[in-house]
Amino acid sequence: MKIIIALLFISFSIAAKQPNFVVILSDDAGFEEFGLYKVKKDTLSNTPNIDTLANRGVAFKHAWTQAICGPSRSMLLSGNYAVNTGSYDNKIYYLPDSQDYKRKDRLPSFTKVLNDSGYAVAVAGKWHNPAGYDLIKDSKALGVDTYTTWTASPTDYEKILGRKLIPDNTWERSAISNKPIISRYWKPGIIKNGEVIPTSMNDYGPDIFSNAIIDFIELQAKASKPFLAYYTMVLPHSSHTVTPNEVANGVTPSNKHFRKGTPQGMKYFLSQVNYADKLVGEIVNKIDELGITDETYIIFASDNGTTASAKSKAVEYGVHVPFVVAGADVKQREMTDELMDFTDLLPTLTELAGATIPSHYNVDGNSLAPFLTGKSNSTKDVIYAFPGPATLVRTKDYLLEAVAPIYGKPEGRLYKTHGSYDGRGYENITHNPKYAEVKEKFNQYLLAKPHTLPTNFEHPAWVSTESMKKGQKHFNNKRRAIKHLSLPKSYKFYDESF
Repeated sequence: MKIIIALLFISFSIAAKQPNFVVILSDDAGFEEFGLYKVKKDTLSNTPNIDTLANRGVAFKHAWTQAICGPSRSMLLSGNYAVNTGSYDNKIYYLPDSQDYKRKDRLPSFTKVLNDSGYAVAVAGKWHNPAGYDLIKDSKALGVDTYTTWTASPTDYEKILGRKLIPDNTWERSAISNKPIISRYWKPGIIKNGEVIPTSMNDYGPDIFSNAIIDFIELQAKASKPFLAYYTMVLPHSSHTVTPNEVANGVTPSNKHFRKGTPQGMKYFLSQVNYADKLVGEIVNKIDELGITDETYIIFASDNGTTASAKSKAVEYGVHVPFVVAGADVKQREMTDELMDFTDLLPTLTELAGATIPSHYNVDGNSLAPFLTGKSNSTKDVIYAFPGPATLVRTKDYLLEAVAPIYGKPEGRLYKTHGSYDGRGYENITHNPKYAEVKEKFNQYLLAKPHTLPTNFEHPAWVSTESMKKGQKHFNNKRRAIKHLSLPKSYKFYDESF
């Protein structure tokens, strides 16, 4: 009898064990950069490890987020669209209710939800969440037990060190302003749990962040404690510099930035994507080596469209990213036509963990857990994105993009996608009366999630905060209006006329 009771107790304990999560987010690499999506049809895959991960689980053909990093991360962490986070662009943070503007606690965070449910939580890499808590100042409020992070501004480092930092030739240069910033690559700026970690030009930031995640995974696996490892990569981003791939062949470590439009810049960009893939492979291999694959969900995604291509644009390539899930009890489907967007991650992690989101929080997303585990074969009917002053909406069969009343394009462009997900074969049906019912359905989708930014640059809200002033300056010109609504040059696969 005692043996039976003991066996039942062991069985119950195993069944009740919470799964682990490893969430990896690359920086500024759209779905087309990953071999599994086969957009670059005549080239060998640059991402074999991520491709293999997709073959072990499921890859979403249709995964959307915001078109630029800060708003994307706000959407991912909180499970809310920009209409509720207020984060539309790195230059625009806006909420109609000014009383909510500085309330950091008004949004949930998947790090906090899981930590409150007994999870050890680690973050490594780039944080950048404009619509919520700051990692360095508010790690405990975020439910983060340990972090290893980089930030571009010297301010946080100077506060810890108690001295002014003077830029030198080892600093990185901003890809946009060309001003010196703390490097994320060679001799990176690293803050670990409130302390600045000394580094040299022989230290490569992405390796440090990846090793921090691997060390955390190994520590928690040995302790048999459920964990969430959130790895926010700094690769590839828009600063294209040499990687350890080149250094191994005799190139000197350097943070010199080459623009992607140059042959050297493209070479280094592709090398950075490939090195990010290598780091993903090392993490997956460590999970396999530790024997925790069957109890660990591995999620790989990217934060927005590719730099110097579609990043920040109000077109599908700006918001269309890879999203791969494998491990644990994920049903092996490889590629799926089902829809998801970044609002879905928080409720998915919550359900899989057996956790609870406090009832006072709004969450826009739906849990993917039933689909991932094979209990359902569908996810959701529609996905959204809100890049700057524009809106995009998609179903499996239709795409509405470049909806921008502020630029005189309130109807946007409507397409029948004919089963495609990369633009090839999209049919422009914007003015085709045959699709009047489809057009009306999309009007209802727009009404269901109305954009909150004023549709006239003369509206006083555009000068109400420093953020809005920057947004007005950036978006209020004819050149920006054209660029924001245009397809990337390399992927003009469909008719972009209004």
